[in-house]
Amino acid sequence: MYANQWHMMRGFSRDPSVTRQRLKRGTVRRVIGFARPYRWDLAIFLVIAALDAVITVSYPVLLGVIIDKGILPKRTGVVLALAGVVVGLALFDAILSIVSRYFTARVGEGLIYDLRTQVFGHVQRQPLAFFTRAQTGSLVSRLNSDVIGAQQALTSTRSSWLWCWRRCSTTRGWLRSSRWCCSRCS
Repeated sequence: MYANQWHMMRGFSRDPSVTRQRLKRGTVRRVIGFARPYRWDLAIFLVIAALDAVITVSYPVLLGVIIDKGILPKRTGVVLALAGVVVGLALFDAILSIVSRYFTARVGEGLIYDLRTQVFGHVQRQPLAFFTRAQTGSLVSRLNSDVIGAQQALTSTRSSWLWCWRRCSTTRGWLRSSRWCCSRCS
């Protein structure tokens, strides 16, 4: 599912008519206005994402400590204690994942609800003459598909960015711990 969206987004980055577009004045302010009621939910989500990245990066470091301080000196107590820490971190990470999905869904669905309410409220305030000129079914279908497109862009972009950020953090942590281990061993 995400692969198709990724290819679609990649196609946008190659299209010069898309890459040369500039945001109109006030667009960012309007977007922030929609996100303002969810600022605490977004803050909690960002804290959870940061915690998740720290946990993801800590796995290779803990495994290195298990090897260096437990397996090589043959200290089973250290191995068991640190293995328990790794298991505890995995369980805590699973709980964080559930909480993160809750806040992502809460913010995403709330934003879409607010967008739909505003769009359909705007359509209902149009004069009667507007509805005699426009095809109402086509209008409602277009509005609904636009809101669904915004929802998909919002959720897929956020989740793919977060996935990429976590992978980069993990890789950076692994490289740092590997360099530390190699410099210490030589």
